Amino acid sequence: MRTNDQIVARASLTLIALLFFSASAACRKSVSVQRYDLKGKVVSVDKRGSTVTIAHQAIPGYMEAMTMTFMLDDERLLNEMAEGDRIQATLAVGGLRARLEDIIVTREAVDPSNIGKAASAIEPAIGDEVPDFGFVNQDGKRAGFKKYRGRVVVLTFIYTRCPLPDYCPLMTENFTQIQSALKSDPQLYAKTELLSISVDPEYDTSKVLRDYANAHSADLHQWDFGSGSKDEVKAIGTWFGLQYWPDGDQIVHSLRTAIIDADGKLVKLYRGNEWKPDEIVAELRYLAGTDETSSNPNIHRGVGVIQSVDRENASVQIDHEAIKDFMPAMDMPYQVKDKSLLDELAPGDKVDFWLEGASSGSTVIKIHKR
Repeated sequence: MRTNDQIVARASLTLIALLFFSASAACRKSVSVQRYDLKGKVVSVDKRGSTVTIAHQAIPGYMEAMTMTFMLDDERLLNEMAEGDRIQATLAVGGLRARLEDIIVTREAVDPSNIGKAASAIEPAIGDEVPDFGFVNQDGKRAGFKKYRGRVVVLTFIYTRCPLPDYCPLMTENFTQIQSALKSDPQLYAKTELLSISVDPEYDTSKVLRDYANAHSADLHQWDFGSGSKDEVKAIGTWFGLQYWPDGDQIVHSLRTAIIDADGKLVKLYRGNEWKPDEIVAELRYLAGTDETSSNPNIHRGVGVIQSVDRENASVQIDHEAIKDFMPAMDMPYQVKDKSLLDELAPGDKVDFWLEGASSGSTVIKIHKR
């Protein structure tokens, strides 16, 4: 049986290393950062999403007492947390980022029945057909997901009163950048749609959503903001693995962003906020058939896991799934067209890659982490 002091000591020792990384990251940022003391209790831990939900006391000068979900940069600290733990930390807010620093975790007792109790939502599999969920858009008109068939859709979840900069505000800012990129390519713009679903249907009425859209200069010909009844919104969120619940006038929620192809099937599901607008736009170009790789019959797309990277010889070993109409699943090395393609890769990375077939062999001409 571990004592309370032992648990505190173990968590504190872990933090010595973690705080070094937090301090190093802070030194690299030029954005003005505001810091606030935070005290509360751990409600749940989502290791897969690298988040912790905390019921915290009022934060003077920033927000009232409420239950919120926070992102952590280092997953090792999540291993030190469990439901019911007391937590003390510094909430650092700067630009579109908010993070917890100087974290101290204490545990009053270890209850074996709570081991592994952290919630893990059921998620759809890549390739699953998205149901024809109904919702009400920013114009007060009813719609269903089938209306998007024939176009590629990027979906995310928000609510207009969200106070954390790296949650809903960041999702909306990312979508604004995506839409700007799509509008610069008329052909791609015509084949794509954006959809933001609010998880706060009681407050986020059609009028509120429309005002929110206008405040963010959204082009509503291509970007819909949806709400509906509680049950309708819950059905959508649950299917995509989203966790959320009301807490006072706020909503505690995880993050989910999805890409749905023109046939209504799930292509990608992002669980956090680390994805970049350029990454989404590149995926849309491929799915909409507007990039060079989708129109060239000699270029084939694969999915796999990096086994090794040889930068000196410009090659990469990939254990990949079967590539339709090209080759079976196998583990083999490939030359890359440019050494720079290997810069951000490491063994264990899951990747999408594109092979250009030739009589002399296949060459990786494009690759990015999933």
